[in-house]
Amino acid sequence: MLTVRLIALACAALPAAAQPYEITSFTIDAGGAPLAAGTYTLHGTIGQPDAGPTLASGPFELAGGFWPGAYVPPPCPADINGDGVRDNGDIGAFVSLYLAGDLAADFTADGILDNGDIGAFVAAFLVGC
Repeated sequence: MLTVRLIALACAALPAAAQPYEITSFTIDAGGAPLAAGTYTLHGTIGQPDAGPTLASGPFELAGGFWPGAYVPPPCPADINGDGVRDNGDIGAFVSLYLAGDLAADFTADGILDNGDIGAFVAAFLVGC
């Protein structure tokens, strides 16, 4: 057992040889407007702070950068008051619309306000956004 421990200690004490490879700088770039050449189209986005010159080779070009305005958050039906937060204010707004007979509370989209709309609103509220 002592021999195994001595061998393990000796191996741990040996200096490790460094690899000859080094990454001095690294980014993941691909973005900009869709690019097309013939039957090929390129789309790509990963948030990149280093958008630079357009890269080109033959009929292909790749421009780096962000896609401003490309992301549109999905609608949130439960945010009925439109403040961007799903909270008790939305419950109050739904109840007010429902009691006033406003079809903005018609969550089943059948043109009438009934218990189905209450259930549909509660379901949407619980699912979240």
